[in-house]
Amino acid sequence: MKIASVDVQYVRDVPTPRTLHTAWSPGTSTRASSFTVIRIRSDDGLEGLGSGGAPDAVRAAGQQLVGQDPFATEEHSRLLRRGGNAWGLEVALWDLIGKACRQPLYKLWGGYTDRIKGYASTIEIGSPERRAEDALGFYEEGVRAIKLRLHNETLEEDVALARAVKDAVGDKMELMADGNQAQTPVTPSAQPGVIWDWRRALYTARALEEMGYVWLEEPLSRYDFDGLARLNGSVRIAIAGGENNRFLHEFHWMLERGCYDVLQPDGLVSEGIGQLRKIAALAEVRNKLCVPHHGGGGIGTYAHLHFSAAVPNSPWVELMRDKPGEFPWPAQLAPATPIMVGNDGYVRLPGGPGLGIELDEAFIKKYAV
Repeated sequence: MKIASVDVQYVRDVPTPRTLHTAWSPGTSTRASSFTVIRIRSDDGLEGLGSGGAPDAVRAAGQQLVGQDPFATEEHSRLLRRGGNAWGLEVALWDLIGKACRQPLYKLWGGYTDRIKGYASTIEIGSPERRAEDALGFYEEGVRAIKLRLHNETLEEDVALARAVKDAVGDKMELMADGNQAQTPVTPSAQPGVIWDWRRALYTARALEEMGYVWLEEPLSRYDFDGLARLNGSVRIAIAGGENNRFLHEFHWMLERGCYDVLQPDGLVSEGIGQLRKIAALAEVRNKLCVPHHGGGGIGTYAHLHFSAAVPNSPWVELMRDKPGEFPWPAQLAPATPIMVGNDGYVRLPGGPGLGIELDEAFIKKYAV
């Protein structure tokens, strides 16, 4: 079995359901979004689906895969580490492998469980009143966990937001919060919007801890390992992060330093989706969780769902959902069946081979260039 072709479609400028004001980019507006669809075909007629990465980088790296054995995943990962923003190819490779083996990916990777809790990951900050109402709406959909964006100008506003949601849902939902303080790899002064110092991070963590929140995400700059370790050692609430960190060594460093209780690599940013199992193993031996970030949605979210179901220390999957009944990112609509939770808050794993999904080809064709 060899790779016969790699095709990349750029699905461009698909309108979002409304104008979005993302918490991590204060002052900006989003009215459309773009994404890639990757198809790797084998010489025996199978097709693997993937998504993610810069189209030119994906095409360049993909051409180097033609004629290769798709099962040589470690060799392909070396290529993709050098190839820049092209990790979506690895999703398609694994989908192809799963189809060749006639098994769902989560079973090939370990088969720990066949259901994962899905949490609604909000995009905008929102007012306390709106977010309390949204949380109750998500609960009616079956969602049993929600993550808020705490990116207000003041600590008092952030605490009021967190308190309003807690008062609304009580103990019916698990609650997380994200400070979005690790968006840039350079000095903290490059961080968009309000910049938290260590004291604000500490006060926020203690307030959330008192309310029973599960974790506080990205409370400090990405490479402030000293500050993160000090913060993590000063509070009982779990500290989470790592979505923009890259390669195995950075996650090893963060675990060695005690920066995080919950690692959040992204299979389209940090390492390939199959490589995340190595990060999960590093976390497991230290009794830490590995709950990946994924903001793109759609095909990539299904890949992360399979990863989480395969390992013993990844109990949640991130579902970008800003309002009940809405899919904010167009990529979420690329699969014919968008990911939804059941009435008990869990997402069931698809039973088909590979990712176990089909695409909405008419939707993709409408916007592909």
